[in-house]
Amino acid sequence: MDIKITQAHAPFRFGKDLAESEKAKKHFKSIIKGIENSSYLGAKMIVVHPISHLDLDIEENNDKLFEYNMKYYRSLIPYAEEYDVKIAIENISNCITQTAKGLLELLNDLNNKSFTVCYDVGHANICGQNPADMIMEIGKHIGCTHIHDNDGIYDRHTLPYYGNIDWESVMKAFAEIGYEGNLNYEAGLFVNNVPVCMRKESAIYMAKIGKYLIERFQYYKNNQ
Repeated sequence: MDIKITQAHAPFRFGKDLAESEKAKKHFKSIIKGIENSSYLGAKMIVVHPISHLDLDIEENNDKLFEYNMKYYRSLIPYAEEYDVKIAIENISNCITQTAKGLLELLNDLNNKSFTVCYDVGHANICGQNPADMIMEIGKHIGCTHIHDNDGIYDRHTLPYYGNIDWESVMKAFAEIGYEGNLNYEAGLFVNNVPVCMRKESAIYMAKIGKYLIERFQYYKNNQ
């Protein structure tokens, strides 16, 4: 079977030490190693979380967090160019990227071809965003995805249709913006939460749901 790795995910941390500390420097080196490994594996994109300080209120510290992230992502440009790997900025909670507006402002100010967007459907939902509307706002900038479901409160990372996300509208939105990438599952907790003896069957079921989502995407793509 010809399996291609199309995207990778860099290590990530949360906390007040992300922007300035020895731990941050060590973490930064792991990001660089991730970019190098992505190139080795043939992945053209690597998801790199923005800096998110859990002890800072986003509304009161938006400018500070924006500057942290600008400096952070700009410092990764030489490595992205050297290894020919795009850095995919993810929408996450309590961060400047939790809305389409904040994400696009960061992307536009970076103004560099080394960057794209990893659109996480589940994260949009727990941030109080309408997932389909956010897709339409970000549009052509979406280079890859994280596909999972939740209840709009907890980041459950479960299978589509096991939360409250409207997947019909999500697939329609992806089709309307002309998205051409993969639908990358980040729904591992669906399998992890069942007994080991049932995980094979659960994985097969996950694949069936994935194929159904692709069918719905193709339907909307063919009937625009």
